[in-house]
Amino acid sequence: MKYDINHEFVSISSQSAKHRIILIHGWGADADDLLSIGQEIIEISKVDFEVISLRAPDLHPNNTGRQWYSLYPPDWNEAENEVKKLVSTLRKLDTLNIPLKKTILLGFSQGAAMAIDAGCQLDMGLIISCSGYPHPNWTPKKNCPPVLISHGFRDEVVPISASKNIYQKIKNISNNICLLNQFEGNHQIDPNFISAIILKIKELF
Repeated sequence: MKYDINHEFVSISSQSAKHRIILIHGWGADADDLLSIGQEIIEISKVDFEVISLRAPDLHPNNTGRQWYSLYPPDWNEAENEVKKLVSTLRKLDTLNIPLKKTILLGFSQGAAMAIDAGCQLDMGLIISCSGYPHPNWTPKKNCPPVLISHGFRDEVVPISASKNIYQKIKNISNNICLLNQFEGNHQIDPNFISAIILKIKELF
């Protein structure tokens, strides 16, 4: 399926899908990195999802993988511009057939920061942040969508305090669902977190 959006992407297509998962990969990865997570969610949930995994615009500094914006040092102005582009892409994917309300936005690490920032500006069905962090000027809105957060206690790349910060900011302002899954792991997606995602999908969709 073709879409006139701001990003290159890879996808798992479904002509009959009424729901969608949009994947936002991390720093140094590429669009195919999280496809296996999308596939696993489809297989376990038995929901007919279309999966779209977006590709970050720029090459990673070591020329392997991509980045949404520069991180060492961080360029927060660039991050703000990329969030605006992502919001525009997400709005273009808001269709009668699959509205954003039936869309899951899942990001890992830098991709989770992008997903939280952009997704909380829109009427998403569910936002999932794995090992993420908040951008410096990010503030959630009162009508922030449901959010699932997961982070490893032993993460040496992004400290777990970053996800606790996201969780607290959302809980302080929104009455919607916000859950924090803390696990014994490093900078990774917790394999056991998939079951929590499936439970929430069955509740919401």
